[in-house]
Amino acid sequence: MRYAVLSDVHANLEALSAVLAAIDVERVDTILCLGDVVGYGANPNECARMLASAGAKCVVGNHDRAALGLRDTAHFGHKAQQAMRWTQRMLGGPAHDWLASLPLLRKASPELLLFHAALHPVPNDDLHLSSLSRLEKSLRALRDGGYGTRIGLFGHTHHAGAWRARDGAFGPAPGEMVKLDDGAHYLINPGSVGQSRDSDPRAAFAILDMDQGVVWFRRVAYDTTLAMAKVAALEAKERCGIAAWLSARLPLGLFAGQRR
Repeated sequence: MRYAVLSDVHANLEALSAVLAAIDVERVDTILCLGDVVGYGANPNECARMLASAGAKCVVGNHDRAALGLRDTAHFGHKAQQAMRWTQRMLGGPAHDWLASLPLLRKASPELLLFHAALHPVPNDDLHLSSLSRLEKSLRALRDGGYGTRIGLFGHTHHAGAWRARDGAFGPAPGEMVKLDDGAHYLINPGSVGQSRDSDPRAAFAILDMDQGVVWFRRVAYDTTLAMAKVAALEAKERCGIAAWLSARLPLGLFAGQRR
């Protein structure tokens, strides 16, 4: 099986459209989405509809659950809270129902487990796997938690990468192409489609070929100017205070507080 793996679309229709166009030439069997379809961007309904129409196998993310009113946003940043308020107002019935149908965990195949954020201390959509220590704990949960899978696919951090555990050793598996060793366990993050935070503004995704045992990390450019203009138009109506913040970050692939 050959999969396209994507995450953290954040209602960025321009980025998602560019990624889906790139996926079209990859001849994949299935699209896997690791959550946060909505939040921040101007097109939550359209992004949900596109993924549903593509038959994507998805899990729910923390922004998705917040948009559904299923989680508190007190720990969200101020701009994320502002964006979430108008996302909730914009979210239509079909998109709402589709997001509400998504599970927290999903076994996409006998070898693949999908989740948004972390598997420890219990499966959740909150914890950032932003350190080797945290990554190793979630990989141990993947290996020892009774899931029966050896590859965990996750998002949430907006940073692409792969990490491998084998014969008692754990660490990153670097490169734009990673060969998956038989008998090893892996965590793989495709990066963010709609809001890159690794100093590369292009949309990120991955191609996972289980027959070849290879994952490729891909990037594709999209119209950040149009994506920002849509948010600015919403700002005039919603006064959410997020347009200037996104304008300073989206074209640079940065996040609040980051500097090159």
